[in-house]
Amino acid sequence: MLWVWHAPIAQKLILHTPGAMIAAHAALLLAATAFWGSLLCLTGSSRWHAIPALLLTGKLVCLLAALLVFAPRALYGSADHAAHGLGDQHLAGLLMLAACPLSYLVAALFITVHLIGVDEALRPAPPIQRTAS
Repeated sequence: MLWVWHAPIAQKLILHTPGAMIAAHAALLLAATAFWGSLLCLTGSSRWHAIPALLLTGKLVCLLAALLVFAPRALYGSADHAAHGLGDQHLAGLLMLAACPLSYLVAALFITVHLIGVDEALRPAPPIQRTAS
């Protein structure tokens, strides 16, 4: 969903159609809520499925952010807006690069640590052997 709304044709629609920005933000909010909600609802042995999902989507978000940061020209807007838009585009990409690893990696690490802790808690304790004295 993030890549769809960042496509040049979608950005043109957002710039020239009233209400399109609200629709884009609402769609992204719904998609993010569904994604994070589905990850938080995983239980038991299926909880590990969250880790590849987080790593894959995190990479896709970071890839878009890197594209915005390292693009040699403004990807969105008109030619007269391009001079001012390049700085905004780079800043938007940098903000995405700051938030992406923090949120996705912290969530993946938290889930991994929780899974390791759950496995340790479910493992039976070794029997205590008494020695004869």
